[in-house]
Amino acid sequence: MAWIVVGTLQDPEEEEAADVGETLSSIEEQQQKSLTSREDEQEKNKVERGQKQHLPHNQPSIPADLWRTTNFDDCSQIYSAQAMFGSIASGVFTIKPGHLNDPVSVYCDQTTDGGGWTVIQRRFDGSLEFFRYIWAYRDGFGDPSGEYWLGLDNIYYLTAHNHYEMYIELEDWVGNVKYARYGTFSVGPRFDYILSVGGYSGTAGDGFHLSSSSQGNNGAKFSARWFDQDSNYSTGSMTELYGGGWWYNDYGSYSNLNGPYFRDTDGLNNAYNGNGVRWYPFNNEDQYSLKKTKMMVRPTDFSTRVANMRLTK
Repeated sequence: MAWIVVGTLQDPEEEEAADVGETLSSIEEQQQKSLTSREDEQEKNKVERGQKQHLPHNQPSIPADLWRTTNFDDCSQIYSAQAMFGSIASGVFTIKPGHLNDPVSVYCDQTTDGGGWTVIQRRFDGSLEFFRYIWAYRDGFGDPSGEYWLGLDNIYYLTAHNHYEMYIELEDWVGNVKYARYGTFSVGPRFDYILSVGGYSGTAGDGFHLSSSSQGNNGAKFSARWFDQDSNYSTGSMTELYGGGWWYNDYGSYSNLNGPYFRDTDGLNNAYNGNGVRWYPFNNEDQYSLKKTKMMVRPTDFSTRVANMRLTK
C-alpha cells in the first residue's frame, strides 16, 4: 500500500508479524543514535517549515522499510510512528488489526481533532454505488483514496481488540459542516454485526437516536440488500425503503449514511425521491440528502497516549 507522504509500498502478501510495541521501542533506540548527525535534516526542515507540520529538528529520518515490515493495528499507531520520525500527515496506509488474516488499506485522518482516526466510511461525490448485497458490505468496497466502505468484518476486528470512539463528520450542500461524536463504538461479529454505540456529543445531532430503546440504532443488526434483519418491520424491508446497508431499527432510522446519493440538482428535500444520505437531526429535514460524510474511529485512550509521548520527548 502506498503511503501518500513517503511513497513507499507494503506488499499485501507479506506475513511478517512484527510486534508494534517492540518496533516502537527499536524506533526510540534509533532516534537516540541519530541525535548527533542531524544538521542536514535541520536545514531541510527550516526550508519546509510552514508547508507541513514538523516535529523538532533533531528527529531521525523515517526508515525506508518501516511501513513495509510493521503491522500497525490502526491509524493511531501510524500517528505515533509518524510523530517519532517526521511529519504527521493524512493519507492511505496499510493496517492489520489483531486476528485479521490479511492487511487492509485505509485512509488515516491525522488532522481532525488531533488525528489518529481510521476512516471506515467516506462519501463526497456520489461516484460509488452503496446499494449492495451483504457480501460487499462484509468485505468492503471502493478505494480508500476516494469513496469507500471498509467492510464489516474489518470493522469488527478493528474494534474488537481495543476500546474505540467514533467521529462522524457531515457536510450539506451549502457548506455547513457538523460532527457527531460517540464515546463508545464497536461492531459485533458476523452475521448480525450488531452495533454498539453510546455517549453522544457534537453539533450534528444524535443520528443514532440513543435516547430511544425501540427506535434507536444501538443494539441493531446490520441489514443490506436482500439481507433484511429488521425482523419486526412486517410490512417490508428497511433496506428497500431507505437504500444502502445500515443498522436499521424496527421502526426506521434517523440516519443512513450509506443511502442513495442525491445531488443538489435532484431536489434535496423532495419526498418523491425518498431518503438519501440521511442524518435527520443535522437540519431536521426528513428527506434531506447530505453532500459529504466521513465515519472514523480511534482508541479512546489516544489523547492520553499522545500527551505521554510528548512528555517523554
